[in-house]
Amino acid sequence: MREHPPDLKRMLSAVDCIQEDMANYHPKALLLFGSLARYLAGDAGDHLPNDLDLLVITNNTPLSVVQTDYGCPVELNCFTVERAVRIARILRYDSRPSALAKLYGSVLVREHSIDIIAAALLLGSGYGRFGIEQIEVDGITDRRDYSIHRVLSGERWWQRLCRYARERRGPMKRFSDKISYNFEFKG
Repeated sequence: MREHPPDLKRMLSAVDCIQEDMANYHPKALLLFGSLARYLAGDAGDHLPNDLDLLVITNNTPLSVVQTDYGCPVELNCFTVERAVRIARILRYDSRPSALAKLYGSVLVREHSIDIIAAALLLGSGYGRFGIEQIEVDGITDRRDYSIHRVLSGERWWQRLCRYARERRGPMKRFSDKISYNFEFKG
């Protein structure tokens, strides 16, 4: 195992503390993504990670986690279960142009690309084939792989949601799935 610089050791320690603190909120899933996840996967990129990017899927707002100083910058993105499932349903049933319009439209409304990143996490490394692109502020296409992540808790639930999102059914099969009660994600 390779030796991590001191800042990364502090971040990894913070991840462990956050994971423990988050257990009180019973998340469906807790994911580490972004530069630290890529670094841990062996894709160091052009600079070392400088913050923790986390996605928590829970219906309980983790107020104490948000307010705690973990010794490093933490970007905690909270999704309700409904919001995560809605993104998976968009990827599963909407036509690609419609799905992309909905996902990118939420970027404009929220002024953050977390819905796009969540879609990339759900689709895995094939998110580019779906049509999802990450664009830098200066207009240059971002070549980093946004599907790299670590599931810190809720592995089984997250994998079921990913399988649901990746099984493209399209708009035509949405109707037949509703008739057969196969439309909703059961998780």
